[in-house]
Amino acid sequence: MRIKNQIHITQNRLYKILLLIGLLSPFWTQAQLPVRATPQMIPPYSVKLSDYATANSERLILNLVLGDANEFNRQVILKLYIEGNTGFSARSADMVIGANPITLDGGIPRRLSNIDLRPYFQLENLVGISPAQYSQPMPSGLYQFCFEVYDYLSGQLISDRGCATAYIVLNDPPFLNLPTRGESIAFKEPQNIIFTWTPRHINATNVQYEFTLAEIWDTNIDPQAAFLASRPIYQTTTRSNTLLYGPGETPLLPDKTYAWRVRTLVTDGVSELSLFKNNGYSEIYHFYYTKQCDEPQYILAESSSYSAATVYWQQGDFERYKVQYRKKNGDNTNWYVVNAYNEQAKIQGLEENTTYEYRVGGKCGENGGYVYSRIFEFTTTTRGGQDFTCGVTPVIDIANQEPLPDLGINEVFTAGEFPVTVKRVEGQDGVFSGWGYITVPYLSDTRIRISFDNIKINNDYQLIDGILITDYDPNWSGMDDVGDEIEALLSLGNAIIEALNLDISSTTRDRVNQIVNSIVSQIQQENLPDNLQQEIITAANDLQQASNEYFDAQEAFENAETDEEKEEAKEQMNVAESSVNEAQNNLKEANENAEEYKKRVTDLLKKAIVELYREGKDKEDELVLSYEREFEKIIPEENSSSNIITFELVPIDDQIKNALDSDVESFYENELNLSLYIFSKVLEEEGNEETLNNLMEKSKEVGTDILLEIKDIADKSDREIIDRIKGLLMYAYKGILLNYKL
Repeated sequence: MRIKNQIHITQNRLYKILLLIGLLSPFWTQAQLPVRATPQMIPPYSVKLSDYATANSERLILNLVLGDANEFNRQVILKLYIEGNTGFSARSADMVIGANPITLDGGIPRRLSNIDLRPYFQLENLVGISPAQYSQPMPSGLYQFCFEVYDYLSGQLISDRGCATAYIVLNDPPFLNLPTRGESIAFKEPQNIIFTWTPRHINATNVQYEFTLAEIWDTNIDPQAAFLASRPIYQTTTRSNTLLYGPGETPLLPDKTYAWRVRTLVTDGVSELSLFKNNGYSEIYHFYYTKQCDEPQYILAESSSYSAATVYWQQGDFERYKVQYRKKNGDNTNWYVVNAYNEQAKIQGLEENTTYEYRVGGKCGENGGYVYSRIFEFTTTTRGGQDFTCGVTPVIDIANQEPLPDLGINEVFTAGEFPVTVKRVEGQDGVFSGWGYITVPYLSDTRIRISFDNIKINNDYQLIDGILITDYDPNWSGMDDVGDEIEALLSLGNAIIEALNLDISSTTRDRVNQIVNSIVSQIQQENLPDNLQQEIITAANDLQQASNEYFDAQEAFENAETDEEKEEAKEQMNVAESSVNEAQNNLKEANENAEEYKKRVTDLLKKAIVELYREGKDKEDELVLSYEREFEKIIPEENSSSNIITFELVPIDDQIKNALDSDVESFYENELNLSLYIFSKVLEEEGNEETLNNLMEKSKEVGTDILLEIKDIADKSDREIIDRIKGLLMYAYKGILLNYKL
C-alpha cells in the first residue's frame, strides 16, 4: 500500500514537471535566440518594391539587438520576406549578392535603413517575383515586411521573425471639378477664373498639386490629345485644391479653347514617391473662353419645402439653361442637373435641413457651350418650415482682403452681382451686422429686405465672407421699398398696421418679434423728430415685452399640472393681454402724432412751392424778356436759329473782355431764374406725393437733404419753416439743373 502511494505521488510530480516544461518552452526557446529584429515602416508607403532599392531617403528601418552583453563582433546576415493578403509573396534569395555581413555587439542596438538594406530589395536577389511585377505597383492590400537573422558562419537562425505591417494602396489621382469638361467661361476684365479639384488619396501626406494649363490651337482633334501635344502657357505647384487664375497670370484670349489637368505629387524631400495611379495625373478637361455672352445674373433660390427648392435668375439671350446642384461638403465629384427653358427651375428630392451648392448655366447659341454662374448656396427647411435665400455668397477675391474700416447708413456694398443698400448697421474693421435691401430687376425692381450677421467686407465694398439672409414671404408682400429711406410723407407701412391689428391669441412669438423689429429698424430711418421716433420705439418695445409675457403665461398654462397652476397662468395671460392692448393704444397714438407731423411737412412743402410759383408768376413776363435780352447780347442774331452756335471770343482790350464776361454771367443767371420758375410751376400743377418724393431724392443727390433740414427746425413756426424750405428748394433746384446740364 505504501509503495502504491509513492508511485502515485511520483507520477503526479512528473506530470506537473512536464506541464511546466511545456508552458515555459516558448520562453526558453526565445531566450535561446540571441538576436531581436524589429522592423519599422515609414509612411507614406511606396507601392513599388523597386523604390525601396533606389530611394535616397529612409522608408524602412530595421533595428537589431544582440542580447548577450558579453559577446562582440558577431557577424550575421538577413533574410527578407514580403507577404500580402492579396496573394503577393516574395523573399530574398539564400545568397544575396552585394550584401555584406552585419556586425553586432552585445547590448548595442544596430539601426539599418532601406539605404543599408538595398541589396535585399534588388530584383536579382528576390525570389517569387517577376521583372514585370517588380517595376509595377503592388496590388492594394495589407502587407508584412519581415526579417530573420542568421549567423554568418554557421547559417543558424538566431532570431524570431520580426515583421512590420503596412497598408499599401495605389491612390487615385484628383478629380477635376470646375470648370467642367466642355464648359464655356465668359470673358472678363480683370481676368478671374477659379479652378477646383477633389483629392482622392488615402494614405498620402505632404501632398502637392502640379497645375498645368495649355491653349488648344487645333480644335479639329480631341482636346486631350491636343493638350498632350501643346506647350503649357502656365504651370505652378500648390498645396491647395483651389487655384485662382487672376490678372497677374498669362492673359487668356477670348474665343479660344484651353485645357488643364492636375498632377498629385508626394516627395520625401529628396525624391518622388510612387503612390498614385497614372503617375498622379488627373483627366484632362477643356473649356471655351468666350466673349459672346455673360453668365446668368441675379440668381436667387427659394426653399419653401423641406424636400424641394426653386431657383430663379434673370433671363438672357440663351437657348436653354441648366441648374447644377450637389450637397455642400459631400461628394464634390458629381453634379446633379435640372434642365430649363425659362428663368426658373425646380429641384426636387432633396434632404431636409441640408445645405446645397448650385449654379446656373446658359447655353450660348445653338452650337455653343454652357456659361455657368459662380456657385451659390441654399438650405432646405425642416418639415413645416420655409426659407428664402439670395444665394449671395462671397466672391473668392484673393487680391483684396483688406477690411473696410466703417460702413454707414445708405452706403452700398456688392454681394455677387447684387448691390446691397445698407439701412442699419453695426460693427467696424471689416466685420458688420445689420440689414438692408437688394433690388431684383426681373421682379419689377422689387426691393427685398436682407439681414447679415458678422459678414466681412473689403475696402472695395465687396462681400468676401458670410451669407446674406432674406425675409421670406411666400406672397411677396411687404418686400418692396423695405428701406423707406425717403418716404417721410407716407405711413410707416404694413409693420405698424399689423401691430395695431394684432390679435395676441392667434399669433406667434416669432411673428410679434418680426413685426416689432421691423418697426424699430424702419422708424430710425424716418426723418421724424427724435421725440416722435422715441414714442413709437417705446410703444413697440412695450408691445413686444407684453406679448412675451403673454406667451410665457400661455406656455405655463399648457404645462400646468394642477387646477391652481392653470388658474394662476390664466390670470397672468389676462394681465399680459391688457398690457398688449395698452401698448397697441400707445403705438396708435404715437403713429398718429407721426402722421400729423408728416402731413404738416407735406403741407408746408406744398405751400413753399406755391409761394415760389406765385412769386415767379408775378414777374413771368419780366423773366422771359430778360432772358431773351441777355440771350441776344451773347448770341449773334444771324446764328440764333442755328442748331449749333459757334463764335470766337477775341477781346480787344480788358474793358471789352470784362463787359462780355458780365453779359455771359448775367445770361446764365437769367436762365436759372427762368428755369426755377418753370420748375416750380410744374411742381405746383403736379404736386402729388410721388413727385415730391422724387424731388426729395434728387435733392439728396446734389447734397441738400430737405427733410432732414425740416426735422432740425420742426419746433419753429410755420412761417419760419416755409421760408427755410423756399431757400432749400431754390438751392436744390440750382444743383439739380446744373447737374443735369453738365
